[in-house]
Amino acid sequence: MRLRYLLGRAGSGKTFRCLAEIREELQRAPDGPELWLLTPKQATYQMERQLLLDNSLEGYSRLQVLSFERLAQRAFQLAGQPLPDLLSEEGRVMVLRALLAKKKDSLKLFRASARLSGFARQLSETLSELQRNNLSAGTLRALAARPSKQDALPKKLEDLATMLEAYLAWLAGHGLRDGDCLLPQAAEALEKYPDPAKASFQLWVDGFADFTEQEIQLLGAVLPRCADATITFCLNRSSGKTKSWLSAEGVAFESFERCRRRLAEIADLDERIEIIHATRKQTRFSNSTALSELEIRWDDGSTADALPEEELMQALQIAQCSDPSSEARVAAREIMRHA
Repeated sequence: MRLRYLLGRAGSGKTFRCLAEIREELQRAPDGPELWLLTPKQATYQMERQLLLDNSLEGYSRLQVLSFERLAQRAFQLAGQPLPDLLSEEGRVMVLRALLAKKKDSLKLFRASARLSGFARQLSETLSELQRNNLSAGTLRALAARPSKQDALPKKLEDLATMLEAYLAWLAGHGLRDGDCLLPQAAEALEKYPDPAKASFQLWVDGFADFTEQEIQLLGAVLPRCADATITFCLNRSSGKTKSWLSAEGVAFESFERCRRRLAEIADLDERIEIIHATRKQTRFSNSTALSELEIRWDDGSTADALPEEELMQALQIAQCSDPSSEARVAAREIMRHA
């Protein structure tokens, strides 16, 4: 299968390129093989709308705009398997509330918080994040055993390991799964029931700043059934020294490297990398020269061929504040003034 990594900084035209290619395919063969566009859940409607804003496309039946949850459901259909029964979010919170009452005396840091209103829901969100990143109770205990300057951190990790272990044991004892098991189950279903025929659908993955381990696992199971796939990353390079993990590019670059390592295991993979270099005409701020200049020079801080300072200062307002709260108030006032 052919896999293309489409790289480019924010506003360079990655989404525009994906949508243009999808429109071209829909116009070329309105009743051809399926096309899939995978985006974050909150962006699916926006993508459908952007596609139809172009007058060249009146409608479509080939394309499906999916989130990872809907992709997992399609994966079960491809594997010819029924969707599993899943514990709802409210049910999960109820189970955790009961387990907190049962395990309260064995907790080191959460003992006093166990009965507080809302704590079970907060714990549910934390355990959900741990599950999505495939972090087990054993991994948490190993992290807790490492030397730490913070006294509370090892205790917190131990308590999370205790609750995660108890929760997974409860699910296993009752023969249930929850929503955080959906993606790995879908990946296992595809791997267990191989494609009976060579798949020919195309896939575009766009709009993600990062991928969890479960999401990469599902992509690795879906891609062998694709004829072509494109995955975008908000990067303007494919190699080099990794920036600080605190930077936006550092997170994207780490995700890109993890994704490449995992997907490189796919047999007969034809991988290529394409980088879109932003220009002043392509940037999303093409109507604002000052913002366009700032965006293009944001990472390297270069000043060559920059706009004259007088011209920049006519378009920019700089506010120096004493603390983040003051910055937020200034920004809020400006938003209200414009609105």
